[in-house]
Amino acid sequence: ICAVAGFLLVDLVEGTAQGALKLDNYTFDKVVSTPHHSLLVKFDTSYAYGDKEDEFKKLCPLAYTVPKFFIAEVPVQEYGDKDNDDLRERFGLKKDDFPVYFLFNQANSKGLKYTGQIKADDIASWLRRNQIRMPSIGTIAELDEIAKKFLKDLGDDHVKDAKLLVGGQYSSDKKAGLYVKIMQKIKEKGEGYVEDELKRVGKIMSGNLTPEKKAELSDKLRILGVFTNKDELDATFVEAVCAVFCAFYAA
Repeated sequence: ICAVAGFLLVDLVEGTAQGALKLDNYTFDKVVSTPHHSLLVKFDTSYAYGDKEDEFKKLCPLAYTVPKFFIAEVPVQEYGDKDNDDLRERFGLKKDDFPVYFLFNQANSKGLKYTGQIKADDIASWLRRNQIRMPSIGTIAELDEIAKKFLKDLGDDHVKDAKLLVGGQYSSDKKAGLYVKIMQKIKEKGEGYVEDELKRVGKIMSGNLTPEKKAELSDKLRILGVFTNKDELDATFVEAVCAVFCAFYAA
């Protein structure tokens, strides 16, 4: 019943960033105490803007794939009615500190404060270290390292290592599976597969695509880049890479 009530409450709150919930001093405690759920809360000024807000907007949609996890924001008004200023005081925050992020769940009932750089990928990485299976942004560092080792000998052990990460820590990240697929294609078709695939993706991206398909191919483009040996690039390969990027940014 509590969980259902929590979900009903979630439906009633509205965030200013896509994928975020908007909380205030009436709803804050009810939502953060929802059983068996985790919540990342950003405290910030009302109508926040700029680079740090852009990072927040990058982060929010990623929470969609993570079970029992939400991202929320508490807009703090500096003047007038000073909405939610009591929450700012409660957590000992100053305006100069904004934005400030806290993770709330059963293990962190009083809130675990994030102290790193306000970069979407850094925050996502911090969440993963705190047992939240948050997808990465761009490429995935741990799988990037395995890909580099794989390129040296094309060993099956590296493919197995990648599969373990894909099926475990990154099971909710659709991009993760691309690493294994690309490794398998390289073993099947040779290292020339990467160059050929870049050309193929370039042609596709030059057409009319839905935003979802464009984002999917953009992910593939970045991950294919991980499998390039930059010390051995030839003119043909450089042209292929340029074609893909030109097609992507022109679309």
